[in-house]
Parts: sequence; structure tokens; C-alpha cells
Amino acid sequence: MYPPSLFVAPLPLAPLAPLVPLASRTPSLQQRPRFPLHPRASLPAAFDAANTVSPLSPRVTQVPHVPSPAAARATHATAPEPPPRLHDVAVIGAGPAGLSLAAALARHAVSVVVLDPALHAPWPNHYGVWRDEFAQVGLEDCATAVYPTTAVYAGPEKITLDRAYLRVDRVMLKERLMSRCVDGGVRLCCAAVSAVEHVSEAESEVYFTAVGGEGEGEETGVVRARTVVDCTGHALRFTKAEGAGGKFRAPWAQAAYGIEAEVESYPYKGDEMLLMDFRDAHMQEEEGWRRASNERPTFLYVFPSGETRAFFEETSVIAPTAVPFEELKERLYRRLRHDGVRVKRVIEEERSLIPMGGSLPSRAQRVVGFGGAACLVHPATGYMVARTVAMADVVARTIAHGLSDSGGLSGKTRAMAVSEAVWTVTWSLELRRQRDFLAFGAELLGVLDMDESRRFFEAFFALPDELWGRFLGFGLDSPGVRTYFALYFFGIASWPIRWGLLRGIVEIGRWGLIRSVLPLWMSARDES
Repeated sequence: MYPPSLFVAPLPLAPLAPLVPLASRTPSLQQRPRFPLHPRASLPAAFDAANTVSPLSPRVTQVPHVPSPAAARATHATAPEPPPRLHDVAVIGAGPAGLSLAAALARHAVSVVVLDPALHAPWPNHYGVWRDEFAQVGLEDCATAVYPTTAVYAGPEKITLDRAYLRVDRVMLKERLMSRCVDGGVRLCCAAVSAVEHVSEAESEVYFTAVGGEGEGEETGVVRARTVVDCTGHALRFTKAEGAGGKFRAPWAQAAYGIEAEVESYPYKGDEMLLMDFRDAHMQEEEGWRRASNERPTFLYVFPSGETRAFFEETSVIAPTAVPFEELKERLYRRLRHDGVRVKRVIEEERSLIPMGGSLPSRAQRVVGFGGAACLVHPATGYMVARTVAMADVVARTIAHGLSDSGGLSGKTRAMAVSEAVWTVTWSLELRRQRDFLAFGAELLGVLDMDESRRFFEAFFALPDELWGRFLGFGLDSPGVRTYFALYFFGIASWPIRWGLLRGIVEIGRWGLIRSVLPLWMSARDES
């Protein structure tokens, strides 16, 4: 269980009085021009529905807020409201990406306001990361459990990875990042953002509706900011994807259904994280299920938590069309029954749909994306949290430099220049070429059947630890390293996988794969 001290009664709405109500200064939101959305914006409904879970408790996470003397004064004011304060940065979204970036910006003396309608709610999804990756960003202690070893069953034999894994304590991590924001003077507002408008070359306005309290859904207002950062996730609510002229590539997806449950017992080691279990004896009893398992492979993922409690999740391999949640649920319960796991009580359910690959965000836009909105998710694994938190300081430093006088930019052009600088850091040519290489691996996985998937991962985890670790951690950071990885993997893979790789180069990878292993000066010629 999570420590009771981390759950308290909901806190009141962070003061919004200094943010001028729209009714006093603007037409209705329906009359205002909205920030243009890309067709990918059709994703929000699916992804919002997918990332909902049952509450851990009727209480919610403690969310400290910054008291505002101006809010108290506004209660008795008789004069018209003054113009709202101009913030350096408005961050939309208070997930791991939004809060880690806001805290990092505050460390660089940047004034920040964060807006999120679920500011007081626990994050819905479970996160697992490699221990060394969280240790590098000083968050290793934000864990409910640490597992010294990690297990994989590509086939009947267990593969033991001598690398520690941890289950992130979502409550503690959010509390830690919120505290850093408060200590840095970040303004935290429980509000739903409806639109972003760039009113000049140096300023944007963010329109919101307050959430919480008796006036919920009625109090509207505007935040003025020099730079706007979209941290609302994969749906790209305020950012646009590349792909003008019909070249937009829809992402593939990984779906997962999981339960936190009390059970009588389970056959998995309590001190070992089960990363992937492709065994599917539970799917062999009926022809329909046997065929489905072969055509759409899924695996089990387990966080043990004591002798009679664990988090069990059935996860699909990346595919153009994700395996439906109800099918994943049925597969999970079939597996648990086959393994002799009797579920006594389901404490929490999780449905997760992760877009992987597809088009990157456009680098020619004023709004800066970060986290899922910047497509930072690993295109082959779905990992993102550790990389996002690690990248927060680099992005914050780039924004701070661009906004300062030392950036050498005039006020009229600074907003767009800051955005371009951040997109260059987030998706440099080198990172885009690495993503091309990883995306080939993802799309190759997406066309493999169950037997081929097992052979693929047997070869993958037979690689030296450093090589498979760099692949999973977005660390194949040069054409030479990527070429070495490809040749090593081809050399140890079975012949069916080798033939699949050769076929995939022709049918899937093509120029995108080829340019990922070329020297950058040659690859750069392909840039528009």
C-alpha cells in the first residue's frame, strides 16, 4: 500500500484572481480563433479513455500551491482588474513531463505557470524503469519496490537479466516534483485549457476554465506567456505533427490491460521483476484463441508486491491496430487461471494505449511540445518517463537562454526563435536518425507472429548487456554504434530472423533505415 500520509483531502483551487476573467476583456471562446489542430488530434478520445483507472482511494494526492497576495486583495477590489501578469512560460499539463520541466525552468530563474484540470489527482498509470536510469536523475528513492534482477521468458527457458528494475511510486514522484515546483515559485493552477492564441510575435494567450470549488466550469480566464509548452500527452492537443501534403504517418500502438490484485499465491519470484513472459500454453485449448495468440502476440508483465499481492499486466506487441482491451483482459485471466493464480480482490484496473512511432511534431511551430506531446516515447518499447525527466533540464536551459538577453534575440522574434531552439535540442538530426533505426525495429516486431517474436527476443537478450541496454534507453547515439548493433544482432540471430531482417529492410526500413546508419553529413542532405 502507499503510505497514508501521502493522501489527504482535496485542496482548494490555486488562486486564479490575477489571471483576468475573459468576460471582462475578450469575446466568448467560441468567437476566438483556435490554435489549428492536425488530423492526429482525433486521438484524444481514444487515449483519454484508455488511460483511466479505478481510484486507489477516495482521497487524493496532496498538491501544495503557491499563495497569492493578489488573490486576497482582489476579493475586496473596487477598481477594474489590472492586466494579467506576463509569465515567461506557461506549461499545459502536470504529468511527469510538465512538472519535471516546470521545476527545471524554476531552477533557471524562469517564471512559470502550470495549468492542469487534474492537478490534485494521482497519476493513473503505473510506471516501471530501470533503476540506474532513475538514479541518474536523483529519483531512485521514488519507488514502491526495487527488484535486483529482471526475468524474461521468450520461450520455455527463463532469461535472467542482471539489471535492477524499480516500480515507480506515482504518489511520491508527483509529490517530489510538485515540491520542487513550489520551492522554485512555480504557480500551479487547477484549470482546463481550451485554446492557445499567439497575439504577437513575442506573446501568447492561454485560455482556461477553472476546475474545482463551487464555481467549477464557470470561471474562465487567460494566462499571458512568452512561451507555451504543451505537456498534455500523446494526443497533440496544442502541437501539430509533421506531414503536410499527405505525408503524415499515423503511429502504431501498444495496448495493455492490468490489475493490481490480492491473490492467494502466485508462481513468480517475489524479488524479481517479470518483464516479458511470452509463454502461451493458456491459449492452446481452443483453435480461435490459439490462432489469435499466434497472429497477435502478447506477453505478461508482473510487479510482485509481497506474497499475496501483485500488479499483473497483459501487453500486446506493437501493431498497426492495437489488441482490444477486452481481449487483453480475457487473455490475462486465462493466463492467471492456467498458472494457478486465484484472484481474491481487484484493487485497481489499468487500461493503457501508447502510440509509438509515426510522424514527429512539426519543428516549425510556436508551441513547444515536451513528453508525449513531443513524441519522446521510445518507438519500439513504449518507455518514456526516465528519458523525459532526464531531458527536462536540457530543455529548460535552452528556454531560459532563449528568453534571456544573452540569447542575442530581439523581443519581436524571440518567441519563435526559442521554440526553434527547443525543437532543435529535442529532435536534433542525430536523434531523428536514431529514431528511424528504432522505428524499423518496432515495425519489424509488429509483423512477427508469436514464434518469430520469441526468436527475436531470444537473440535480443543474447546481445551484450550494454548493447540491448542502449537500444532500450535510446542510447544508440551514432551511426557507427547503430551499424555495430545491427551486424551483431544479425550474426547471433536464427536464420528465420535473419531472413525476416533482410525482408524487412526491403519492405519496411527502406531509405529511413539506410539513412539511419549513414554519416550525418550524408543524411543531412535528405532534410527539407
